[in-house]
Amino acid sequence: MKFSRFFCSFICLLALPASLVHAWNGTGHQEVVAVAWSALDKPTRARVARVLRSQQLITGTRDKSGEAAWMGAALWPDQLRDRSDTSSSDTPPGTLKEWLRRATTGEHTRRWHFADRNVAQAFSQQRPHGLLEPALNAQIRLLGDATVSAHDRAIALAWVSHLIADAHQPLHCASRAVPGQPGELDAGGNLVTVIDAGRKPPDPISLHRWWDELPGQARPGSARFNKALIRLLEHALLVTETELTQPPLGWIEESFNIARNQVYPGLLPDADLPGTFIIRQDYWLNGRETSQARLALAGRRLAYIVERALRDLPQAP
Repeated sequence: MKFSRFFCSFICLLALPASLVHAWNGTGHQEVVAVAWSALDKPTRARVARVLRSQQLITGTRDKSGEAAWMGAALWPDQLRDRSDTSSSDTPPGTLKEWLRRATTGEHTRRWHFADRNVAQAFSQQRPHGLLEPALNAQIRLLGDATVSAHDRAIALAWVSHLIADAHQPLHCASRAVPGQPGELDAGGNLVTVIDAGRKPPDPISLHRWWDELPGQARPGSARFNKALIRLLEHALLVTETELTQPPLGWIEESFNIARNQVYPGLLPDADLPGTFIIRQDYWLNGRETSQARLALAGRRLAYIVERALRDLPQAP
């Protein structure tokens, strides 16, 4: 991929008025897609657009095209998750057909979004809580299967785009023991309360939510989104071929190590509120830098996966 060439082209595009740039309400998932889109060549962009046009199921893609449709598709799995059965287990589907069926309906997909391991134990010596790795591998296989319909490959594209971003969020891949509760984990920081004085309002929130919100909520095409994207693209230029070719398990282990070495150790206990932690300025700065690097890496890896998965498709619609 001629990434540096597309980076320069994108910087020129940012000079256009926001109304002339694709717009969609955004999160870190959309930033990952934006980085991926900037890394794709024109033939692959055309293939992505063609696949997404083949379906009407994914909300957020209707009346959209290209990058905007892809951004909408990347948000869809969270909508399915919110309707998913909360009793889902860590037993994966037995066939690729069943993976596709669940990806389409959202049934039992709640645990596809994470792969938590205890940061107090070695990564390789424990099984994860969650199905992120097998779910992602299954959807990558479906996306690249030339015998699968374009409609179903669009479903897989939505899931691949979303789960790659999830795999790069440290607290989707790690947990810590709950103090005083042997054997209980904090669900990726969801059971850890933090207070960030720089947040508006500075109400207590979970550590997991704090990390989820680091990318912000800027709308694609807005000045704020474009400014953040420039920084992400700068990070993306530093991604190596070795990093691109790692398998999903390697991405998850990277996130686990960040959680173990940075996310949890950097917390400062609140002396006035036992069990609560304070977000210091240095923690916020380090967290922002880490999240930008992870989002950029996720975007480059997404582009790498998609380019290879869709190469069998003709460019013409």
